[in-house]
Amino acid sequence: MKGTELVLRALRDRGVQYIFGYTGGAIMPVFDEMEKQPGFKFVMPRHEQGATFMAQGLSRASLSTETPQVGVCMATSGPGAMNLVTGVADAHMDSIPIVAITGQVATGVIATDAFQESDVVGVMMPICKQTYMPLTAEEIEKTIHEAFYVATTGRCGPVVIDIPKDIQFAETGKNYAFDPKKFRPKLPGFYYHPTPQRDVVHKAVEMLNRSERPVMFCGHGVIASNAGALLQEFAEKSNIPVAFTLHGLSAMPLDHPLSLGMMGMHGTVEANRAVMNADLILSFGMRFDDRVTGKLNEYAANADVIHVEIDPSELDKNVATTVAINADVYRTLHVMLSDPELIHKPRRRWLKEIDDNRKETAGVEEEIARGVGDGGQLLMKTIVRRLSEITEGRDIIVPDVGQHQMMAARFYNYQTNNSWFASGGAGTMGCSLPMAIGAKLARPDERVWSISGDGGFQMNIQELGTIMEQGTDVKIMILNNGYLGMVRQWQTLFFDGRYAGTPMQSPDFGLIASAYGIPYQKVTELDQVDAAIKSAIEHDGAYILEFICDPSEVILPMIPAGGGFGDMIVSRPKA
Repeated sequence: MKGTELVLRALRDRGVQYIFGYTGGAIMPVFDEMEKQPGFKFVMPRHEQGATFMAQGLSRASLSTETPQVGVCMATSGPGAMNLVTGVADAHMDSIPIVAITGQVATGVIATDAFQESDVVGVMMPICKQTYMPLTAEEIEKTIHEAFYVATTGRCGPVVIDIPKDIQFAETGKNYAFDPKKFRPKLPGFYYHPTPQRDVVHKAVEMLNRSERPVMFCGHGVIASNAGALLQEFAEKSNIPVAFTLHGLSAMPLDHPLSLGMMGMHGTVEANRAVMNADLILSFGMRFDDRVTGKLNEYAANADVIHVEIDPSELDKNVATTVAINADVYRTLHVMLSDPELIHKPRRRWLKEIDDNRKETAGVEEEIARGVGDGGQLLMKTIVRRLSEITEGRDIIVPDVGQHQMMAARFYNYQTNNSWFASGGAGTMGCSLPMAIGAKLARPDERVWSISGDGGFQMNIQELGTIMEQGTDVKIMILNNGYLGMVRQWQTLFFDGRYAGTPMQSPDFGLIASAYGIPYQKVTELDQVDAAIKSAIEHDGAYILEFICDPSEVILPMIPAGGGFGDMIVSRPKA
């Protein structure tokens, strides 16, 4: 068999349905073979970066389905492969399993600066879990199966396979045989400990029982291990409040009585005050990044820390632990819940303190109810809240990156498990539109919203072409404030209002929508918001809503960069 046949046979054996890709000279043989072999659903983005985010959306959204899928993207050598870099790095930062397959120039001209040659393995190595370059046809199937194993085992992440063009054409020997059912990867140094040690878990339970002011942290690991229901059960059984990282949102209903909402730089007052005042922190599947901790030497100064994490390199990396549990979150919660000594404590004083802290931001609710800024333009937080109420918090939300992203994180009342997909670690503008396409393909019976600012939307606006061609039913919301909103907020608060490089002139989005055959509405008045959202919902197919928003709106609370939780800005400083 030829290398191209082996590529597709391995993908089929791995249950791949969708392939997101952009062809070119060095990957053309695989595409040609795909045309001969039925069974794959090919989706062509309008830019290779879009393929990586579509693959991400498919992987993220299918995690909670009966048939989880790994997103696969393909590109040619040189510029095609290099256009995958940002999306691969983004998946690596957020621990999302995708497999990227790139074509490479023939082995005989590698390292000669051949046409469209680039060192894909060298470039990708620091930003993914593993890179491969099979140098014989016999290596291809084993490589692809191993890549899927690595991408999905332990802490998930992207894997890149760079296949020279002549290897794609190469034939296997007569005695070649490969049985995927018998394949067991041999990976020296790759250790995976899914089940926790019961004595260590019991020690953690004893600490929880003694604690008077505990708080639990829900990170992306809870979503990745499908442990949301167990987390909620554990919180209720132990009576411990739960704060969420950006990626932990939607693991359990956000309006649960024990929910503190999102914590960190733009987290709720009650979540951040709880971190400051806790005597014990129990964190599940998170890495204590700087947007969560702020100034490390002040973080959780009076609290013991129990850290449950599948990746041993994250334990004691940023925050010192009292008890470290290197295991899968789902299995750890299962063991904790089965511990007969776990008790339910009233903790009335602690929970009352948390409720009192909620009152600090009562003005935000008044602002949401008002709905417009001083200049009469719409507020993003009001639009997000109206979307949440109309959809009852049950839709899939895929934000871009920026101010609107924090609004969507804070003011949408997530009720559906695994319904929030955001670029967190890398913070990649332009991710929303292609990622929403992948999410919709993974969960076609659910409604998907792509929410972008006017800046991020234009970074991958060409993926409207993919929506047009595929007929993908994605509802698109553009919150247009004429600026790069998050940077403008920083400039307002910390740079004396000098808006360097943030004002942005946008095209007529209505004309662009018309060019792609997508219905469009521009909303400028508060009394138009509900009707516009309902129009998009009722339409069978993609729909674009543009809301003209107040550029001076800010998202608070906010912990300044380099600051600690004690530096949290709760209300806007008076001019």
